[in-house]
Amino acid sequence: MSRTINKVILVGNVGRDPDVFETKTGTKVVHLSLATNRPPFGDDDEQRTDWHRLTLWAGLAKFTEENVKKGDRIYVEGRLEYDTYEREGVKIPTADVNVRELVLLTAREAEVEVAA
Repeated sequence: MSRTINKVILVGNVGRDPDVFETKTGTKVVHLSLATNRPPFGDDDEQRTDWHRLTLWAGLAKFTEENVKKGDRIYVEGRLEYDTYEREGVKIPTADVNVRELVLLTAREAEVEVAA
């Protein structure tokens, strides 16, 4: 029996606030864009940014909706999924990371109540 692995690990910055949806059955779904940087390579002296589309489901989607915002630094693990959609008769390929684990790396300031 052969074993296969489809695992993606990314650490980067959230490019926009989460897009929140619900399926017809009421399951929460969140889409995020995540930016990661590639260092210069060879004669190319310019750093490049790669953008990744992330999808989070159910409880992880709820956590993301409530706690993650544009600019936050996050760690995610998931699997890479390929699909296509059609626009004006042309099939457009997509690549999506289906996230199974998310760690918020951005420190949050503690909320402090001020007594009068």
